[in-house]
Amino acid sequence: MNENEREAVRWYLQGAKDSKTAEKNAAAGDFEVSCFLFHQAAEKVLKAFLCLHGEEALAGHSTARLAVRCGEHDEGFLSLAEACSALDLFYLPTRYPYALPEGVPYEYFTLDHAQQAMDSFQAVYRAVYDAFKDLTEHVSRER
Repeated sequence: MNENEREAVRWYLQGAKDSKTAEKNAAAGDFEVSCFLFHQAAEKVLKAFLCLHGEEALAGHSTARLAVRCGEHDEGFLSLAEACSALDLFYLPTRYPYALPEGVPYEYFTLDHAQQAMDSFQAVYRAVYDAFKDLTEHVSRER
């Protein structure tokens, strides 16, 4: 496994783990945390894909923009515009009261929001999965 692959797998595995944590938060009723973590999970697996393709400048938090960058390597990522835009809406208001007109984030976000975030994450995950399935199996065998 080369250095790009090793670093990409690190990002991918953490993104996959974040999605599991997001599911647990949704089950516990912590919907705002779940929505944010699904955004983070998508951001990480998209960055993993970019890293796999030799990109080093992984700055930025917009999953929509990351998907466009991924689309430069695989046009299939361009179909993620709607899912990523939905995820990007969860980046700030799920964490910061200043991003809402009043109240606090946990008062606003519902199970429906968490389900939407999970569905959007899964669309992103499906797009990157094939690029990583053999690499992560290799990592599992090494451990």
